[in-house]
Amino acid sequence: MSTARGSLSARRSTAVALSIHAAVSLAGCSLVEVAPPAPLTGIAKCVLGNTWNLDTAALAAAVQAELATRKVTAVAAIDGTQTLDWGLDSKIVLDTNYTLTLTSGAEDNQTVVTDKHAGKSTGIAYINAEVAIPRDWDATGLNVDTTATVKGVAAEALPYTLVPTDIDDSVGVELTCDGGTMTTHQRGSDITLTWTKK
Repeated sequence: MSTARGSLSARRSTAVALSIHAAVSLAGCSLVEVAPPAPLTGIAKCVLGNTWNLDTAALAAAVQAELATRKVTAVAAIDGTQTLDWGLDSKIVLDTNYTLTLTSGAEDNQTVVTDKHAGKSTGIAYINAEVAIPRDWDATGLNVDTTATVKGVAAEALPYTLVPTDIDDSVGVELTCDGGTMTTHQRGSDITLTWTKK
């Protein structure tokens, strides 16, 4: 009988000890709080969490001006759109669908360069002060097709090269933002893109 009572008493003591341990453990968990994410400041606050529309007229003017620095006289026009969705998690989706057309020469001897951009690019770009650092860029969904005609006949070679106008992760991207307007400038590029908040 004494053995049975001792065994029962030991079991009760163990159960009470486990209950106390569980209660203390749960109470300890309730005291641990995850710190909220730091609030966005500066350019990051201005840029992130928004969808931006490319100012295509400004891009056409910038391309035309860049060509002029190389003694290429051409009239640039763009038809279409490009949007940049920049999430609060720093993820980017670029949805592109525009055609840049450059016309040069006399009317009876006209050269037309057509530069089509279509598709999506994705990646992530962390903002540090006034520079975004793109990473894990995937532009496999973006197609860029550049062709030329002379007097309406397809040319075998382009009469001049065009500077890249699509964002990628080759270099850092310098930023400005004033609330409704953002600019992006890839370091070393001759082109600055202007965007307006959607």
